Amino acid sequence: MKIQKALFIKTKNIGDSIILTASISALPKTFKYVDVICLPESQFIFEMNNRVRNIFVIPRHLSGFHKLRAYFNMYKKLFSEHYDLLAQFSFDWRGAFLARFINVDLSVARRNAHRGFFWERSFDHIASPFDLKRSIADQDVDLLRLINLYEKKLAPGYSLNVKSSQKNKILRWLEKKHLDFKSNWIVIHASSRWKFKEIPKTTWVRVIDALALKNISVVLSGSQSDLQDNEDIISLCKSKPILVKNFSLKDTAALYQLANLVVTIDSMSTHLSSAVGTPVICIFGPTSDKNWGPWMVKHKIIALGEADDPSFSCRPCYKEGCDGSRVSDCLTQVNYKSIIDNICDLLNKK
Repeated sequence: MKIQKALFIKTKNIGDSIILTASISALPKTFKYVDVICLPESQFIFEMNNRVRNIFVIPRHLSGFHKLRAYFNMYKKLFSEHYDLLAQFSFDWRGAFLARFINVDLSVARRNAHRGFFWERSFDHIASPFDLKRSIADQDVDLLRLINLYEKKLAPGYSLNVKSSQKNKILRWLEKKHLDFKSNWIVIHASSRWKFKEIPKTTWVRVIDALALKNISVVLSGSQSDLQDNEDIISLCKSKPILVKNFSLKDTAALYQLANLVVTIDSMSTHLSSAVGTPVICIFGPTSDKNWGPWMVKHKIIALGEADDPSFSCRPCYKEGCDGSRVSDCLTQVNYKSIIDNICDLLNKK
């Protein structure tokens, strides 16, 4: 049997990279090697996927000579390979040029209204544009369905391998923070770089304090850029959740896998929870839970709609807040009791 090699390209955000692991899982086992081109922040994601061999990082974090050298080394390696398949999962022009000029037997991408003739003629096969009513994970796998490499109705789950040593490290950290492991404990991810996706900090405060009364401990997680928001939330709480600082993506994956539940807004955390198999509650506003909701994991979606109030009939509107305000009414009006009820339901706790 011929040993096959695939090159997957997805130069998008961390959450999108986690979603790509479903397509990596869907690829037939005859493909022994899967190489990936990604952005620097997604490198750790693919390091946690057992099928990925080489990770080619777009060196946008570098400058000058260092950036040129990184590009040179990347393209030198790509041109030295012979790939059986190139699959372009984003709309980065690099994929079109690579499909034309490196040694690849078969290439596939997705149609995009902004790309045109050169884009479509660069690939052997072109999939339909994105559908606003289906999971992105399943639509990524459509590229493999199109070329008869996957036949099942639904895409497989995401795949990340969290090492035991990583989990032991986080367990030791939680012990130092005096977490009560005998009771339920959850992770809350409250912040986003896109503020129109957030619910008010005061809502989180009410949730955290109500959980404390039910003997449910909270770990407040986020990136370094989320730290100030998380500190603001803690300063308003009567109870004091455990605050995450300076965690890597691998640390966060281990934390999520150890937790009883993750509660988050529409963010990378939705997909990371899905990837490590931890139940998740996700709060959606102007974005679509049908596209970006949890995948192949126990979950609940909180999203106000027309049934709650006619003013929410516009959801999901895909806009950056109501009337360009970067504040979404369908999120500011989420009732904290609804969040508590969903948490208790998933934890089977009265």
